Amino acid sequence: MNTSPLSEEQAATPRFDLIVRLPDNPDLALLQHTASTQLKLGEDKAARLMTYLDQRGATRIKSDIARDEAERTAQNFVAAGFLVEVKPTLALLDKSISTSDSECPGCQRMMRPTAQRQCPHCLIYLDKIDPEKLRLKQIREEELRKLNARLQREGELDGRQRQEDSERALRNRIRAELEKELGLHNPWQTFFRGRHGLIRASLLAGLLGAAFWGGYRLATHATAVPGLPAAVAQDALSRIMGGGLPAQPLDVTAFEQSPAGAVLQAGTADSLLVPAGADAAPAGGEWQGVADSVAKARGSASAALGEKQNLALALVVALAEAGQVQRANELLARLQATPGYQADSARADGLLASAWMLLQRPSGASQPALEQLAAEAAQLKPHEAAVFNARLASMLAARPEVAPQIWQAWQARAQQSLAALPTGVMRDYVASQLQRWQGQALLGALQVNAAKGRWQEANNLYRQLQQLAANPVPALQLQASQAALAVGKPDTARSYLAQASMQAQKATQAGDQGVLQPLPDHQGNLAMAPLLAGMDAIVVKQNAAMQAPMYGAMANIAAAAGMGEASTLYQQRVAALLTGSEGRDEQILALSVACSTRLARFYQQTRQPAQAEQQLRKAAAVVVPLLPAAPAAG
Repeated sequence: MNTSPLSEEQAATPRFDLIVRLPDNPDLALLQHTASTQLKLGEDKAARLMTYLDQRGATRIKSDIARDEAERTAQNFVAAGFLVEVKPTLALLDKSISTSDSECPGCQRMMRPTAQRQCPHCLIYLDKIDPEKLRLKQIREEELRKLNARLQREGELDGRQRQEDSERALRNRIRAELEKELGLHNPWQTFFRGRHGLIRASLLAGLLGAAFWGGYRLATHATAVPGLPAAVAQDALSRIMGGGLPAQPLDVTAFEQSPAGAVLQAGTADSLLVPAGADAAPAGGEWQGVADSVAKARGSASAALGEKQNLALALVVALAEAGQVQRANELLARLQATPGYQADSARADGLLASAWMLLQRPSGASQPALEQLAAEAAQLKPHEAAVFNARLASMLAARPEVAPQIWQAWQARAQQSLAALPTGVMRDYVASQLQRWQGQALLGALQVNAAKGRWQEANNLYRQLQQLAANPVPALQLQASQAALAVGKPDTARSYLAQASMQAQKATQAGDQGVLQPLPDHQGNLAMAPLLAGMDAIVVKQNAAMQAPMYGAMANIAAAAGMGEASTLYQQRVAALLTGSEGRDEQILALSVACSTRLARFYQQTRQPAQAEQQLRKAAAVVVPLLPAAPAAG
């Protein structure tokens, strides 16, 4: 290898590196197909490229190439659906060339290197520059500038609001003084003046009448039942609604958010942030491997918070869906206090958890609360807003107290967000997500109407779902099978289930993980053992590179069906196949949390709260140790 110093002409010629990344929410099978055919990489190279991108997110495919070659290759990859970044090569220059003033790649300031080839401003060694660490530093500085700008804007808005409030108070005081001077100050006359005064008078008369009638009924009831107290003391009411704690005053807001009326006390045994005792340690054949991965990820100083944040958010959403509002709020507050917390990337999951918390309240989802959710969802990226709106529509459609116009309006918002996306791979992916959540909304509304005896509307919804299920998508056919059972057509339900199984096995044969991922969200209480048996017979004959993602999808399907032992077996197979691969620990932890939360949801739906608690504790034993220590307050 020739290690001679670069000439001045070679050093002055710009060279470039080509970095390929995955788009947001990619269709891996489609990208692999385009890479194999359109880019002419071949099936093996395309499979290796997609596996590496799926694990790492980005890869450098070419380095130190000329500008024309970089632009030509970048255009080919962009046309195939990838994200491409062309970066100047950070080459090592000859020491004799870098004696003049130049721009430091670390702090972007003009400098003259020291004799040790070090920047005098940021003290970075020019010969030891790590592109990844340099990029992380630049992103951190950019985010810090954005944060400072936002704080400045919020301070200006706060000052403007205080000024407006002060002016309004001053105007009211001056108006009151002028009315007194002119003899116009008559509060009672003003209160009952005009159309609004007539309404106030009517309301006051109605309240007086209701108070008189209520007092009469209370006196009659007290006379009819001897020994009944005339009134109930506030402290007694607090004890009843506060869970029998006499020292706790009644907290109406906390009681409204929790059907049990109990407030989760920090540091108690009920908190998921408190480690479980030895007798409550997680169980399962795969847990030792998961515990080892937790120890590695916890001890890794270079591990970013991004993957750990995603695991914590998945548990927050699962807790909110299970109705454990206090636990979800506690874990979310702990995550938000963690250094490096990325609020923008967590906004969609946070909104989803908020929606589940809202639906768990005894009073249901009020119109102002839904309007606030809509305002927050409007600030998401178009592809995130579309999926969130469609998913919330499916959640609302399954609530008996929600009118059809409300969840249909959220479906319309999802379509509007989809229309804002440009034509391409991302739009196709979001359209497929909207289709399956639209089917889930129709299924939820159908089951609600059937339970209420509104069979005409239930049959109309069934026909709409049948039209969707005409597409060869296993998730839609599973929904149609459940709908057929709800309207009393078991033979049709079995036919749809067989079609879903056949399509899922075709996707398994092709290694199309994107088709299998939605199944655990839409299989309901259908029997999944035959489907898993057929998939297992196919996967065992495939190569190791395709087996790991397929077994991961099967583990999630088994967990959603309550098949804990099968889910454990598939998780063990995934761990064995990933031995020695990059990102192994992150994949094992993500799969463990997903399967544990799905099993917990199954046990909740089948009225097995102790089993559900065991699975939630298992997920918390993965998530909580990964969160770095929160900074001390003050």
